[in-house]
Amino acid sequence: MKKEAENKNSVFIKAFIIEAIITAVGVLVFAVIMYFLEAGYEYSAVFATVSLAIGCFFGAFYAAKKFGQKGLLNGAIVGIITFAIILVVSLIVDKGAVTVNTLFHLIIFMLSSVIGGVLGVNKAQNKKYI
Repeated sequence: MKKEAENKNSVFIKAFIIEAIITAVGVLVFAVIMYFLEAGYEYSAVFATVSLAIGCFFGAFYAAKKFGQKGLLNGAIVGIITFAIILVVSLIVDKGAVTVNTLFHLIIFMLSSVIGGVLGVNKAQNKKYI
């Protein structure tokens, strides 16, 4: 039982590492796009949210594919933990400000993670249909 719990934790840790790498690549790509288009900083928050949502998708996809079952639950776990981390960081940076964007981020992260989890389980089973 203890070995199984360690295995689950290691899968989630790897999922968050994948999520962080994909998010960083997304931020880099959007930064290059903003540089070449000479866009102002008003789009940076949107691009950061999109990058993190893509990272959530692939992190949940990896976790659900490894487990092979309960994609909805695994995706929700990845989304909630990601949201909690982002919430704590934003509360520290913004000195305790919770805005409407906080709820928006929760919805975006949960949707992308749950979709990634469901698709990851279906990909792991090699189904020939949707």
